[in-house]
Amino acid sequence: MSAVSEKVASFLSRQKISGSLLLAVSGGVDSSVMAHAIFELRNKIKRIGVAHVNFHLRGEDSNRDQEFVRNLSQRYGFEFFTADFDTLAYAKEHKLSVEIAARELRYGWFRDLAEKEGFDLLLTAHNANDNAETLLLNLIRGTGRQGLGAIRPYGPLGDNLYVARPLLEVERSEIEEYAKENNLEYCIDITNSQNEYSRNKIRNQVIPLLHEINPAVVRTLTKDIERFRSINSELDIFCREKLKNLTLEQTDRCPILSSLSEEYVIFRVSLDKLKETGNPDFWLSELFRSHKIPLSEDAIDNIVSALNTADETSLTIPMSSHTATVERGVLILYDTSFNDCDFNPVQIDACGRYSFGPYSIKLEETDAEGFDIQDAVRKGLSVLDAEKASFPLTVSTMQPGDRFSPFGLKGGKSVADFLNSRKVDLLFKSIIPVIKDKDGKIVCLPSLEIDDHFRVTSQSNRILIVSASLK
Repeated sequence: MSAVSEKVASFLSRQKISGSLLLAVSGGVDSSVMAHAIFELRNKIKRIGVAHVNFHLRGEDSNRDQEFVRNLSQRYGFEFFTADFDTLAYAKEHKLSVEIAARELRYGWFRDLAEKEGFDLLLTAHNANDNAETLLLNLIRGTGRQGLGAIRPYGPLGDNLYVARPLLEVERSEIEEYAKENNLEYCIDITNSQNEYSRNKIRNQVIPLLHEINPAVVRTLTKDIERFRSINSELDIFCREKLKNLTLEQTDRCPILSSLSEEYVIFRVSLDKLKETGNPDFWLSELFRSHKIPLSEDAIDNIVSALNTADETSLTIPMSSHTATVERGVLILYDTSFNDCDFNPVQIDACGRYSFGPYSIKLEETDAEGFDIQDAVRKGLSVLDAEKASFPLTVSTMQPGDRFSPFGLKGGKSVADFLNSRKVDLLFKSIIPVIKDKDGKIVCLPSLEIDDHFRVTSQSNRILIVSASLK
């Protein structure tokens, strides 16, 4: 058994790989060698399939590669799957580079194919040179500590698919020698010799220069990457414990506010504790990375600049799929998917259940006699005099100038000030439901507060029970 075959066999053994494998095969020397090495080990593997993507970027050469991989699969007795994409059109439509567009199309199809056809694991032919190039690219573009680990040898690729890279410790020179020894045919992509893409510049220009300084540069960088991964593993354990100390727990006992936090707040962090670390930039990066949320340098700068004025400043920092705020000395990260909900006013003509934004608003009526109001309030219900709060009612979000008299308060107070006094999170203030009567008077903020004018008294005969919960 050759050195390459031994490394592939050792990798499969270490990762305990023997199930249904889907090989990503382009037709180049790397993936052709991987396919041959797996063919040699086929008796130890349950099922083998080959997936080939035609990106239609190189004219007839793309079609030639597709047919080559089809024939290779048939010769080895592997199942064959292929997909065609108009990569340039996709890149233009989504405003992506051709490299990123091809990656999105490729891995998106791999995930769909694996789920449809029942494959457990995707194998790609990334090698030690690819790994070294990735490390250099990450350093040049700017990277956190995870980027120092370059390409993962094994890891998740979606919910039900994992990806493994059995050639990651094999240098390209070893792969080419293996192909020569076994008389393997493969396709040559002439674009690999062109320096249009950043990776090609690293491969064709930078690595040869580094090789003059250190002839074993790829092997050296491979060892460095292994060390970085080991360091990261130890740091992951340390950082998880540290982040627990920075993170604040939700303490509001109001059911509706607690539900909003549980559903939409990713984390709360004390800015004082963050400042005490002495290295807030690092811990912010770790915090967001732990939740798999990208954090731009501008966002870090905005948060760090708020550290010195945390008690006086409210700051909103929009992100691609989330929003961060700094309020009352706390950094809060929200999942803002509630912005996609319909918050148009809803008329309530009778008791029942109504949909409003992310809420389910429930109204029911009962006799006042024997009703335990205190128990209902503890459960997060708003209890009103049904004769005073007569239909039709309307539920909407807070509007400018909205005022009411919170329970027990004879004078008026703006809804905004009331929410501030309850320390309602900044982004939740704009989506708290408000129920008004036909004259536009606020009846209650369901499951949060009622207007004192609609309270139940000893003269009340019927009770209207109102609640708001997340769907």
